Amino acid sequence: MQELIPLMDKLGLVGMQQYLTELTHTLPSEVANECCTVLKKLFEIECEYKKTRSLHYRLGIAKLPMIKLLSDTSQAKLVEHINIKELIDNKQNVMLIGGSGSGKTHLAIGLAFAAIQKSYRARFYTLNELATRLLNSRAHNYEIRFMEAVRRYDLIIIDELGYVPIKHESGGLLFELFAKLYEQSSIIITTHLRFEEWGEMFGNAKATKAIIDRLTHHCKIIETGNKSFRGGGMQGE
Repeated sequence: MQELIPLMDKLGLVGMQQYLTELTHTLPSEVANECCTVLKKLFEIECEYKKTRSLHYRLGIAKLPMIKLLSDTSQAKLVEHINIKELIDNKQNVMLIGGSGSGKTHLAIGLAFAAIQKSYRARFYTLNELATRLLNSRAHNYEIRFMEAVRRYDLIIIDELGYVPIKHESGGLLFELFAKLYEQSSIIITTHLRFEEWGEMFGNAKATKAIIDRLTHHCKIIETGNKSFRGGGMQGE
């Protein structure tokens, strides 16, 4: 019967737990033991079911373009020192910088999946998608609500920074969003640009410096190199 208590706590069965001892004492010991065995099995099944449903839900809201595991790329050695739980709990960021096909997106998705498995909420965007959604939210007067929704995620992945030009007017919105996320959520960014090239993308040198300062504070900067792993049995981007 003692093995049932933590399972009932986990499932929130407070009422059942209060009457468990009383009811089992009214039964012959053999019957009570059999009942407890059956209940334990059912509770374990329910815990696993809820865990699976929760995982599927978090995967659904993450909008990952595909599932990629860190174990599927030799580039995983670059992030093996990262404890995803500590990273998110401490609101730290990760910057993955390297050439096309060098495994940046694979690593970002792998870290995101590891976070999801640990019950964190993650969300994947390309920079262009995020910029477009910010502009659309402003056009319909709900940009603050959209930014607050993004801030509720534990981990935000921003992929392909610098690959596709963004509209100039989105720069200010991105600055505002990064300011809101600063020390509130963890961010993983993939890019092939050096920091000195970011100004061309955001347009405003002062705002660009402020964005970089916020993103790189409490940040792990990882260079993935320029070797492409595409087409060699191991996918990169």
